[in-house]
Amino acid sequence: MVNRFVEHIAGVFTSRGKQVILIKNPDGFLSREDVGEALNRNDITVVKNSRLKQRIVFELRKRDYSGKTLLFLCSDTSELPEDIRLAASEIDFHLSVYIYGYHLSTIINENLNVLDKLFQDKQLVPLSEKETKDYLKSLRQKEKPAVVIDTETLKKNLEVLIKKEIPDWGQVMKLLSEALVSTIGGEQFGQVLSIVNLVNERFQEDLKVHYKQLASSSPVKRPKVVSKILDHLDTTGRNKKTALIVVDGMSFWQYLLLNKQFPDILSVKNDITFSWIPSITQLSRQAIFRGGIPDRDYIQNPKNEEKLWINYWTGKGLRPFEIRYDYESINYAGLNRILKLAVVFKDLDDKMHSSTDLTDLKSLTEHWIERSGIIAAIQKLLDEGFTVYITSDHGNILAKGWRNLKGKEKLGTNKSGSRSQRHLEYSNYRLASEFLASNDELNDFVSLDEKVIYFTGDYSFSPKASLVTHGGSHILEVVIPFIKIDYEH
Repeated sequence: MVNRFVEHIAGVFTSRGKQVILIKNPDGFLSREDVGEALNRNDITVVKNSRLKQRIVFELRKRDYSGKTLLFLCSDTSELPEDIRLAASEIDFHLSVYIYGYHLSTIINENLNVLDKLFQDKQLVPLSEKETKDYLKSLRQKEKPAVVIDTETLKKNLEVLIKKEIPDWGQVMKLLSEALVSTIGGEQFGQVLSIVNLVNERFQEDLKVHYKQLASSSPVKRPKVVSKILDHLDTTGRNKKTALIVVDGMSFWQYLLLNKQFPDILSVKNDITFSWIPSITQLSRQAIFRGGIPDRDYIQNPKNEEKLWINYWTGKGLRPFEIRYDYESINYAGLNRILKLAVVFKDLDDKMHSSTDLTDLKSLTEHWIERSGIIAAIQKLLDEGFTVYITSDHGNILAKGWRNLKGKEKLGTNKSGSRSQRHLEYSNYRLASEFLASNDELNDFVSLDEKVIYFTGDYSFSPKASLVTHGGSHILEVVIPFIKIDYEH
């Protein structure tokens, strides 16, 4: 979970522009093990008061600690050798400078989540020891009790749904997403994730049988795959004011966090569509704006996306001045003459790629919903007479690393521009086949589609133990929201 206090002090250290920083820390806060671990996740290594250890780290700083900021805790910096002092910056660190207005000895040993709340809620008038303790007590009383779900019942209900010849994947995804939202960061998360991966095994079987048919499916009732979204919007009336909001990388469970914030005056129809597979932006978002099967040689960027959007609607008889594409923000000027508006929000995908787990991503998503102003934007578009649709190009999963690719294994791979670590596109089928033949342990975990290899489960081409990413065919990547919003009539 994002801790703004830790991020802030990490920024203070890294902004000094020196790899080595000598720290006087009389209150001892930086000596805490949890603080050291939190800073380490921000590429900062704390080296405590061992002169020998500090000397060794200093000598190895360029080889073993490249990219790291090193904090040498020192009671007296004058005792350090001159070469270290000349190469370093010096800081006196006091917790009270960053979290002020509270009784220091009362808060000094509080956990980092509590300190984060105190950091964000600074006191104008200093609190006494008793007042600080009372405030901490009130904080704990406000904390929501952990949600406990019946995982056995969840598993049984899902087993009934996925045993059907043609499962309702929308209903399945709703149950899985609600369980994820309830348990992310909690003790039951591991159980729910195991259930998700069991369901995914059945989902992969279904994809083998039915996925290729989706490209030619009817778009009238709903777009079953992202390449049919524009055709669906066309069936609702080409002269009707329509706004399509594409939130890059938003999974269905993240959408549920947004849905919770919708005011009651909105009429919201929740549905799903499938991303293009492999679930990368270059293919899937292209398929949305092309309104058809994506071109693998396409170069992903906002300018090309805008061309696709305009070409589709001018091909349906609209005039260019009736069509608009916006990226990252909405231009509200002249919307009275716009019939078809597209808006792409990309920053949630950036937050996803920076996350190491779903606890982190959940917090970032909630923060994004608040900071992006997306709900106010939806209401303003409705006020302008638009029917608003929200979708995504792909979801995301909590993946585990298989390993990095070796040098020769990268030869012949195409650079799609995707940050996905779950797919490989080779220049031809032979190279892809040779890679799998050399790594036959992967055969049960990947699919080969012509010259593209992608993971079907929760592995990635990464050495990291845990990362949040996309690019495969896992159910959490492929089954994504397709939402229609109007005012309640």
